[in-house]
Amino acid sequence: MEVAAFLAGRAASVVVIGHSQVPFARVLGDVVGKMLMKLFIEKGVDFYNNNSVKELVGTDGVLSKVVLKDGQELEADVCVIGVGVTPSTDFLSESGLELNSTKHLCVDKHMRTNNEDVYAGGDIVVFPLFLCENSPVNIQHWQMSHQHGRIAALNMVGKVTEIQSVPFFWTTMFGKSVRYTGYAVDFDDVIVQGDIDEQKFVAYFTKENRVLAVASMNFDPIVSQAAEAMSSGQMITKSQVTSDDHKCWIASAKL
Repeated sequence: MEVAAFLAGRAASVVVIGHSQVPFARVLGDVVGKMLMKLFIEKGVDFYNNNSVKELVGTDGVLSKVVLKDGQELEADVCVIGVGVTPSTDFLSESGLELNSTKHLCVDKHMRTNNEDVYAGGDIVVFPLFLCENSPVNIQHWQMSHQHGRIAALNMVGKVTEIQSVPFFWTTMFGKSVRYTGYAVDFDDVIVQGDIDEQKFVAYFTKENRVLAVASMNFDPIVSQAAEAMSSGQMITKSQVTSDDHKCWIASAKL
């Protein structure tokens, strides 16, 4: 999506092809995802949702069209494919180091593997995230990888330290910055406060009465405040963010 935002207005046409009905829905929910899709459409980007690429057609290595799963054909000079990543850990299969079912390397709160002399971090690891009762998670963002390296280094030199970093990421598209903190892979509701049509809002991702993550656009510094609250161990509740003063948790956090 960032590539599409950069190319919009520079290329003759820009098309986004996605598996889901709404972009970003898995992370940001339908309401925020639809707002972002509307922003892209207003900038001239077309969407082919609930679809995928079946075939790339060209001559002598030069692309001429993209064939979609549903049979539609799109003329194209360039195709940028975001396919995700698979951890390159096959070389560790006989090392004795513990790998999970997705071939991620398992580490503890000190970024140590099951071999006490081997530490690991970054995209290839699953580590205990304190926000979700130390369940093992894989987070592919440089902010968390940076913390992995720091915690591993401290423990290597005998300064026993557990990782307790709150995930935080951001992206900018068409000059609009979306900020996000927390970890919400299984939220059951999204509470939006502010004016989403004016692209000035905060979204709370909740499960039952607990806020798992917070995202915003043009609502600084609320996401940073949420990250600080989560880091201190404070639980932000759905009851708080649906009250008349949805920011009342900030006062209780004493930030």
